Amino acid sequence: MRRKGSRYENTRPFSDEKGFNGYRERKLTSPPGIVEHTVLHTDRIDSLADSYYKKDRRWWRIMDANSEFLYGFELLDEDMHGDVVVIPASIPSSAEKGK
Repeated sequence: MRRKGSRYENTRPFSDEKGFNGYRERKLTSPPGIVEHTVLHTDRIDSLADSYYKKDRRWWRIMDANSEFLYGFELLDEDMHGDVVVIPASIPSSAEKGK
């Protein structure tokens, strides 16, 4: 079951005939309001999400914006120290959208 407003809301399911009851990949688009972050040796994907969004569970937004990386540990690997990653803007709340 996909919840309304979920990032998977518009993904298509696989055919039940093939025996796999999952969903296809979701399309990634360029997020608005990009910030660049220089990777430090102390960075973790959840701590970046907490720092930028005040919610560590929004780490997936950073991963979506850096789609060349498959796993979070690759994004902040030792080889990445000093490199720049993309941080998309925070999602506005429903109250802010009405302003």
